[in-house]
Parts: sequence; C-alpha cells; structure tokens
Amino acid sequence: MKKIFALLSVALMAFTACTEQPTHKVKLLAHRGNASTGSEFTTDENTLDALRRAQELNFDGIEFDVHLTADGELVIRHDNKIVPGLSCQGSTLEEIRAHVLPFGHQIPTLREWLEQAKKTPHIVQLLEIKAHKGDREKELITKSLEIIRELDMLDQMYMLSFDTEVVDEVLRQEPNMKIVLNSSSLHHSLTPAEVKEKGYTAVSYNINVILNHIEWIEQFREYGIETFLWMVNTPYTYNIAKELGFTWATTDFYDAITE
Repeated sequence: MKKIFALLSVALMAFTACTEQPTHKVKLLAHRGNASTGSEFTTDENTLDALRRAQELNFDGIEFDVHLTADGELVIRHDNKIVPGLSCQGSTLEEIRAHVLPFGHQIPTLREWLEQAKKTPHIVQLLEIKAHKGDREKELITKSLEIIRELDMLDQMYMLSFDTEVVDEVLRQEPNMKIVLNSSSLHHSLTPAEVKEKGYTAVSYNINVILNHIEWIEQFREYGIETFLWMVNTPYTYNIAKELGFTWATTDFYDAITE
C-alpha cells in the first residue's frame, strides 16, 4: 500500500507540473449501492437497502451487478456463488429468493432494482454484466434491455463489462446505450484512441492502470470520454481523483472520503 501511495504522489506531481487545470468536482459512484457506515459495512451490498441508502445520500451514480439465473431470470449480486450448492447462474430464482443474506435482505431482481432506481431519475445507474458461459451473456443483455426500455430508463442507464465483446454486443442491440469499459489489466487496457474508435462512453480503470498511463487522462478528456477511477476508499485517493481530473470516483466508503 505504501508503494502505491508513493507512486501516486510521483504521478500527481508529474501531472500537475504540466497542467494549469484547477481541482474540479468529481462525481461519486456508489459501488454496489451504499452498504457502509463510516468504514464498516452495515448492510448487504447489491440489495434494495443499499440502493435506497445511496439514493438518500444523493450519489451521482450507483453501480450494480447482474446475473442470469438457471431459469432465465435476472438477479443483482456481485459473486455468482452465494453459498455452497447455491449460485446465481446455477440455481432458480425461487431457490435464490429463499436465501437470506447476512444483514437480513433478499437478493433482488433487476426489475425490483430498476423500479426503485426510477424514483430518483437524476441518479444514473451502471449495470455491470457479469461473465457467463456460452451465449448466456447475450440473453442477459437482451432481457436487461427489454426491462430498461419497458421502464423508459435508457437515458438513466450505463452498461459496463470487462469484456469488449460483451459491450460491443450491447451496442449492437442498443446503439444509444452508454457504455463503460472496465479494466484492471496493466498491459491490455485499451488506449484513448482505441476507446474512441470503439464508440464507448467511458472507461473505468483500476488505479494501478492509470499510474502507468498517466498521460491517458488528458487524452480521454480531449476525446470527450468519461473516466471512472476505482477504488477510491480514502481521502488520499479521492484527492488524486480530483487533482488528476477524473470524471467519477467509485467508492465503497462514502463517509470516509467526504469527511
């Protein structure tokens, strides 16, 4: 961790030495909803309770993860595995809904999540498409878009994935969807020019990627491509996001970075 902070300091000094850009307001993205109080998790992430908490704090955006169940339903959870013998992609919705999470909540469906999210239309929603085998990701995309269109929420939505083929499929099915490419790969992250050519709206790059490509931030800005920095869980990294001019800061701990 000390090494990362040292590298961040060097990167920040190098960046600020060649730019006069003032510190700007960074939009805050609630990672899997807002599940924390202070520096502790106090509710189940990716649940309606975490979503409502983020809405009450008026986050700029809220990120959540979607899986396709064994019987073709859409549920909100980060990990596929829930407990031994129960998983998002290998179990039915009825089996999944019978499970109670540590803080007493159920795993919600995509429809439930979006119906609650629609109550705060100014807060954008970022739907991460989780990896599936075979063509199930295409089915997930199709079914997600059907619900989004039915609820008339296209303008409120982004879709994101670590896989370029997945987000390309989103654009094939819905050219007006805002796309975010995730990456934590130091050597295989797309350059600003490549992202522009793809027609993506934004990138969400891990902090270690940016440390090694500090010049990309200004290039993304010049191309009109939004930038998400993750994870931003301390005042120090939040300040880095502001000083380097990121559009968004993705956080698990709202209280820790806004004190």
